Amino acid sequence: MRYERAKDIVRLAMRLQGSRGGMTLDDIRTEFAISRRTAERLRDAVDEAFGPLIPVEDREERKRYWRLQSPVLQQFVSVSPEELTELSSAAETLERAGMGERATLLRDLAAKIRATLPDKSLRQLETDWEALMEAEGLAMRPGPKPRLAEGLLPLLREALKACRIVTFRYRAQSTGRRSHRHVQPYGLLYGNRAFLVGRTDRGNDMRLWRLSNMSKPEMTDETFTRDQDFDLRTYARRSFGVFQEEPMDVVLRFDAVAAPDAKTFLFHPDQTTVKNKDKSLTVRFKAGGINEICWHLITWGEGVTIEQPAKLRRYLADMCASLAAHHGD
Repeated sequence: MRYERAKDIVRLAMRLQGSRGGMTLDDIRTEFAISRRTAERLRDAVDEAFGPLIPVEDREERKRYWRLQSPVLQQFVSVSPEELTELSSAAETLERAGMGERATLLRDLAAKIRATLPDKSLRQLETDWEALMEAEGLAMRPGPKPRLAEGLLPLLREALKACRIVTFRYRAQSTGRRSHRHVQPYGLLYGNRAFLVGRTDRGNDMRLWRLSNMSKPEMTDETFTRDQDFDLRTYARRSFGVFQEEPMDVVLRFDAVAAPDAKTFLFHPDQTTVKNKDKSLTVRFKAGGINEICWHLITWGEGVTIEQPAKLRRYLADMCASLAAHHGD
């Protein structure tokens, strides 16, 4: 058996055992970027090596899911120094972004993983892990570090799971005025800032609240019925950043110098890219958030041209003119 195929068999076995709902053949195809026939052979190989697999029928979707419950698999599962390094790096990134409680959760997870390892494996793993941590670092990211109210994230997560209404004092970003809020929490969005997505008793529209502007958070005993039609990912994709505006068709052209760098960027999950004959790159996507788009495009300087829409081009031009006037004589 080829080494790569053996790795795929163990990897799929871990996915099937680590997923409570199981995986379909389509899930396996997507996960491993293989054909349906290859996915069937890979599934059968897992069944032969670690099975039997447990088939689960989903009558609503009319699909068959496969699960695995194998005590044998634990002998083949190992943790690499690179994986522990990624956990540590992710925790440090969250810490610098002001997400101390999320960073603690990742560090606790890494500690639990290490606690399950035999002494011999742990000694070797930690030696390699410490060497990687010394060799890899995180570049300092300029910008403010938000301060979150102590216990805010765990409280919001508990309220999200229990569909409980939360209250908090909120400082408006534009005016600085403080008010008392009574919110049905629907989700959390993380970007340069962290935001709560939810509804108030004043309307049905979803609104955003900066976590760094909240104080005195409390979870009430009052529950609400979650709107099953709301999808957080769909909501987030409406905008370039987090601010919700009417989506517009955006067309950007990056010149030949900027194109190689722009090709590595994901400007929007639903973007399309076309490499032009003059080696420039055209990027298309649909999103709102005109202010955030412009602030990002400024970093590309003259390497990018806004081809559509005209209002986005005018907005960027006005923004640059204002900045030039402010920093002029």
